Amino acid sequence: MSAASTGAPQGPATAPMVRRAAAPSPAEWAAQRAAESAALRAARPGKLDLPYAAGEHCRWDLFPAISPAAPCLVLLHGGQWRSGCRKEFGALARGLLAHGWSAALPGHSPMPGASLTRIARELHRALDWLGRQGPLHGIAGPVLACGWDSGALLAALLLDHPRVKAGLGLSGLYDLAPLEEVLGLSPLEVEALSPQRLPVIRKPFALAFGEAEPTERQRASRAFHMARQNDGGVGPLLPLPGLDEDGVLEALEAPDGLLCHTARVLIEEA
Repeated sequence: MSAASTGAPQGPATAPMVRRAAAPSPAEWAAQRAAESAALRAARPGKLDLPYAAGEHCRWDLFPAISPAAPCLVLLHGGQWRSGCRKEFGALARGLLAHGWSAALPGHSPMPGASLTRIARELHRALDWLGRQGPLHGIAGPVLACGWDSGALLAALLLDHPRVKAGLGLSGLYDLAPLEEVLGLSPLEVEALSPQRLPVIRKPFALAFGEAEPTERQRASRAFHMARQNDGGVGPLLPLPGLDEDGVLEALEAPDGLLCHTARVLIEEA
């Protein structure tokens, strides 16, 4: 499925605005995002830190919409799986919250204390919980799994869960072979947890990245998109002109931006 077939705008005229030359540093972006996420949590405190399994980090933050049947954005944070903290990223859901969606952020046990295999299992359990308990908390609509950086790989792995109808990967890596030694992965884990090496799940999965990101990161999204297309997978490839990874996250927050539009079309088509 091309960008045109999803209704996603194409070309520089409709792409996200190029970021300002004097953009804040990554640390400043992180601090701003954490502050805005804390404000969101303070404004909507009723459904936070809900445990889905044993473990300090195995908790949900839920932001239900007015309608329980509204689509739900499940946000999987990045950070090379070393951070179990979901609390600093809720602001990224504001674009789709403005369209009447729900949002849900699951935590997971961090590496190196937990293996990537364990993390993937925890998040499948989290979605099991959301299927059972979500309606009791006002979330019963179709789920879009969205992640960035290391969370993009998790979003791709969760695409096979029956609760998930579509996915969106931002600035992700989808083959773990380059990280095998760094993360201490076994060859079996590389094969079992690399979405690019697994059978394609034929649900819509969009891949976005900034054209100002490192070339290797861009290549990862292009390679996964090609692998999916070659095996019947659907979903657009979205190179975002002028954006680095922080710019891609900023674009997700824009209610009238390409990424929110793509998410909405993915769920409609799913």
